[in-house]
Amino acid sequence: MPRGTLFVTVMIASASALLWTLLGCPTLPNPFKNYITVVSDNNNPFVLKTQVKNGGDSKYNGLYVYAYHTGAGLNDAMLRPETDRAVSGTAFTGGADSDSSLGAQYFAVLYQLGGLPYELMPVTGWTPYPDLQPVRINVNGSPPDVNNAFYFKNNRLQWTSSANISPPGGFGGWLACDSSHSAIGAPSTKGIQLFYRTDFGTAPEGCADVDLLAIY
Repeated sequence: MPRGTLFVTVMIASASALLWTLLGCPTLPNPFKNYITVVSDNNNPFVLKTQVKNGGDSKYNGLYVYAYHTGAGLNDAMLRPETDRAVSGTAFTGGADSDSSLGAQYFAVLYQLGGLPYELMPVTGWTPYPDLQPVRINVNGSPPDVNNAFYFKNNRLQWTSSANISPPGGFGGWLACDSSHSAIGAPSTKGIQLFYRTDFGTAPEGCADVDLLAIY
């Protein structure tokens, strides 16, 4: 889909989401030799499931990513063991006008929620955990670029804010953490939220380092 078409789609989607709320209704060589190359596989959707790393707390294991509504066209990426709310995404590399400096292994993770395009977005912002950043699922539909791109390594989702260097940088891993949002169906229980960090380190209390596995 050309960028111009995507922009129009996103603007329409944003306006629709707001209305509903108001109404209440260059190719990198050797470092990538073990990576799965995804060109544009929109016919092969996947969900993302956590796998705890480094002997972390098992309560954060086997959880699926879902969208927790926070505003018009806005969601936090949350985690739960049940599959009924898991969001199914596709790898989107963009059209002919996409960033030509990216290799074929890079993509954006897109979702269709309510018929609108949403995008998995590692962003910067406040979190209750030092050195961690939030992950959103917001209305959007942009192709990847050198400052915002996903790729797979052994079927594990990775992200980079520096896709123009080798190896790619700006990403220290995913974390599952106790959230300020309540769990679905249990208002008095903390939900579990997806975060990321830009540097490697030790998971803070209330969190565990996780991989995000693509389940097809």
